[in-house]
Amino acid sequence: MNIWHDMHPDLIRKEEYTVFTANSMGSTAVLAFDGSTGLLQLEHLSDPYVAAPNNTGYLPRTYTENGMPVETVILCSRPLPPMTLVRCRPVGLITLHLDGGEQRKMLLSAACADAFWSACLTVEEIPTADRKALVRYLRYDQQVVGKPATSVTFDNLDAAEAYMENCQQQYLMRYCGAVTIQDND
Repeated sequence: MNIWHDMHPDLIRKEEYTVFTANSMGSTAVLAFDGSTGLLQLEHLSDPYVAAPNNTGYLPRTYTENGMPVETVILCSRPLPPMTLVRCRPVGLITLHLDGGEQRKMLLSAACADAFWSACLTVEEIPTADRKALVRYLRYDQQVVGKPATSVTFDNLDAAEAYMENCQQQYLMRYCGAVTIQDND
């Protein structure tokens, strides 16, 4: 089974979706998704004093410009083991503007099973300290891989949903030969 391709399409809707986790909150090991196997591989190790402030994961049945599924930061109060399936809903979009004009986009997703974070409906409701910690970590991580971030922006739910829908459309065109997303409502 390849988690990227074998997730049922009904589990990936713009209002709520299933994410598979990659990196655990508090971890210093950075795992990357390997699209050919559907597994995770060690990308690099952070310095021991720089731990991930959030869980991260990937959204199945999506396809981004870099040829991978959509990355997501999972807003959750506890660390989640890698390759855990988590029901989430979108809160916003974070964009890292990199040297050379490239961008790295990540959904901000609230874990539905987390009482605190599931109440977070907008980017503005994410506590400032949490946003700052995330930005510091993402800037550090980009520096480690040699692609420094010149700025970081947070966008609203509409931007997140538009990005997700675009990436779903790209997935369908790339892997299914389809050109439109069927509305599940």
